Amino acid sequence: MKAIPVFGPASRIIGATCALLLASVSPSALYAQSGTDSAPIPVRAAAVKLEHISNPVEALGTAKAWEFVSLRAGVTEHISRIAFESGQRVKAGDVLVELSHGEELAELAGARATLQRYERDAKRLRGLVGKNLSTREQLEAAETQVAETRALIDGLQARINDRIIRAPFDGQLGLRNISVGSLATPTTELTTIQDIARLKLDFTVPERQLSAISGGMKIEAVSQAHPKRVFNGEVMIVEARVDPQTRAFTVRGRLDNPDGQLKPGMLLRVRIISNPREALTIPEAALVPLAGEQSVFVVEKTEGGQVVRSRAVQIGQRYQGKVEILSGLSRGERVVTRGTLHIRDGQEVSIQAENGAGSQ
Repeated sequence: MKAIPVFGPASRIIGATCALLLASVSPSALYAQSGTDSAPIPVRAAAVKLEHISNPVEALGTAKAWEFVSLRAGVTEHISRIAFESGQRVKAGDVLVELSHGEELAELAGARATLQRYERDAKRLRGLVGKNLSTREQLEAAETQVAETRALIDGLQARINDRIIRAPFDGQLGLRNISVGSLATPTTELTTIQDIARLKLDFTVPERQLSAISGGMKIEAVSQAHPKRVFNGEVMIVEARVDPQTRAFTVRGRLDNPDGQLKPGMLLRVRIISNPREALTIPEAALVPLAGEQSVFVVEKTEGGQVVRSRAVQIGQRYQGKVEILSGLSRGERVVTRGTLHIRDGQEVSIQAENGAGSQ
């Protein structure tokens, strides 16, 4: 026998009865029976830290030797001696190249002999003038010859010095481009010398960051040749003009390079340490943005456990994975970093360690 569906007044009575039974159970009782309000919500938290931070300015720069000279002869003459090797380190004043100067040496020797004779004559005339046996004019003429001969000797010595090429400062020589016997002219590059114990570093920065850079600021540089090493230095000078084409200005820094790992011409990634300071920081994941403002959930201890309180904060500079806090938090407070989407103000929570173990 088939069941006959009930319609009409009987069905309406059954529906009304069910509605009354459901209405007699309060929403809070239903929520309590589910157990979601009784168990603390597991979250992860981090402490508010006081750290040394700065506003970094990053750029690309080119390394230059602290001093660089292309060594050339001042006169046209044959090379008689080479006293260096390619890449050699030398001290200021070391002889590097000698040009032929035999003729100048012979003239110098003759001038010195002449000077000795003129000095003897002047000395004898001084004695005779004192005895009124010679005139003052004769003595003055002899002293003039002495002075002229000394000037001649100085000129000859200068000509000889022009033919002896010395290192102008401590540094490292480049490649040797000459051989003994070759003719050197003022256009012939004998070699180069550069001081790379420290380097100049020139780089450009957009004009909007002009106020953030000044002389004396610390800089850090990294090269592709040594990606794991940081070279330290400081800003020397900021150019006094902005390029109207690029709207950028040039900054020159100094880098320490005691072991010569950096070479002139290298491209370096530069980081200027601007506005160094101590500030409170938290992980960036703790921020809860709402209507253009930022807030965090602060963990507070209670008699029964731990609860979270929503608190508005003012943030400053953002960094990789963390953010500066200007106001709203104190050092040592803990903020929720994971689980912010599942909690509300006043919610009871349990702090979970990284390995999943609970922490009270």
